[in-house]
Amino acid sequence: MTKRTYLDPRQMGADNIADAARLFLIGVRVVRAESRGKSTKRLENRADRIQQEAFDRWDAKYGAPDEN
Repeated sequence: MTKRTYLDPRQMGADNIADAARLFLIGVRVVRAESRGKSTKRLENRADRIQQEAFDRWDAKYGAPDEN
C-alpha cells in the first residue's frame, strides 16, 4: 500500500503547499474580478492548469485512481 499525503489533489486541488497557496490566491483574485465585473477566464485557466499538473504528478507517483 502506498502512503498518501493529506494533499491529495483530487480532494484539495493541489499536491503541495505552494500550489495550494497559488490556487487560494487565484480564487481571491477571481472573486475580486467578478465583483468588479471583469473577466475571470484567464485566472480560471491558470487554476485549471495548476490542478491538472498536480493530478499528473500525483498519478505519476501513485498511479491513476481505479475506475470501479
